[in-house]
Amino acid sequence: MTRTSHKRVAALAAASFLAGGAVVALVQRGHASGPASHASIPELTSAVVARPQTTDARDATQLDGHAFPDGVLALTWDDGPDVNTLALAEYLAREKVTATFFVVNEWVANLSSDPGTGRGVYETGYQDVPVLDDLVKLGHRLGNHTLNHVLLDRVAPAFVDAELSANQEKLDPFVTNELRMFRAPGGAWTAEAAEAVARDPKLAGVVGPFRWDVDRKDWENAVGCRSDHPKTECEKTRRGGMRVKARVTAERYLASIEEAKHGIVLLHDRVGDVGSDYAMQVARALVPQLKARGYVFAAPVLEFSPLRMRSGVACASADAEVLSGDLNGDGLLDECRRVSDGFACALATGRGLAAATVWARGISASRAWLADVNGDGRSDLCVEAGTGVACGLAP
Repeated sequence: MTRTSHKRVAALAAASFLAGGAVVALVQRGHASGPASHASIPELTSAVVARPQTTDARDATQLDGHAFPDGVLALTWDDGPDVNTLALAEYLAREKVTATFFVVNEWVANLSSDPGTGRGVYETGYQDVPVLDDLVKLGHRLGNHTLNHVLLDRVAPAFVDAELSANQEKLDPFVTNELRMFRAPGGAWTAEAAEAVARDPKLAGVVGPFRWDVDRKDWENAVGCRSDHPKTECEKTRRGGMRVKARVTAERYLASIEEAKHGIVLLHDRVGDVGSDYAMQVARALVPQLKARGYVFAAPVLEFSPLRMRSGVACASADAEVLSGDLNGDGLLDECRRVSDGFACALATGRGLAAATVWARGISASRAWLADVNGDGRSDLCVEAGTGVACGLAP
């Protein structure tokens, strides 16, 4: 398989979990087959089959976290980077929280949607705030949020393709875990957009669009105040306007998360008040409360990439049915157990283990290990494969 096709299969594996085995949106029909030189272990490299969700490839379905186990959250931050994104990422890393940043390259007047308020509105984005390498080194994930933050249901399909493909080309050199993903600004997505992107081979295997399960409007809260108790919940901004106190925004998110119990959480590191530290204030008020309640943090998908042969992998002997390793980079030992159709894994909460979920399907091997293959601080799944080792990277 080529490097590109490997990435495509990896993305299909990630998408299959949240879509219940169905590949949605811009993933194309097809099968993945193993390298000819390893024909004796085809089950390792063809475990995931691309299955369209419907008979029509044009599909406007968006992925969410409804199938997450209770207690598992994917914290995602959109619209960055802003001037304080690196400080936010460093804070999250100190708290052992791995996040996903859906990033924009550049904000352009009369093109970008909802550019926000304040000075320097068109002076952020990773073209002007080059922190992508820093985010990845801190253990976070990158996602495509279009080149210029364009609402994709309001432009021609060819423009949709251009916004996503140009941004993905810039992001690919920084993606180390074989998971390429995107979110449409504002969740604006159509069947026509999906069809146009599906025709672009440069985007084959990009998973998305990702929607969300929890959103308490931190972006809007930063530039206005909707409250039944404005005297206690609102405050003046440094520019004389009103906003919801960051503490109150965090409380609203916490209440919605407690109701949902799991899923993908939508936040913004470039809030409406561009250049402010509002996103950091919200995070500092929210994250400790989530950790105190035993929530654990993961990628928007829970799935290893398909296994493929890798050189230079050093694994201690392990024949046990239960494997231990840090799957999400939070410093706690998670567990993976053999099940009939592969491996089911459970994230550690500090008070025990969350409910187990199948992270790898269709794999049969006599020996297996968890080992950090690509140095991102997360344990990957490796199995004995003939004379070598085949591994699938953690998301």
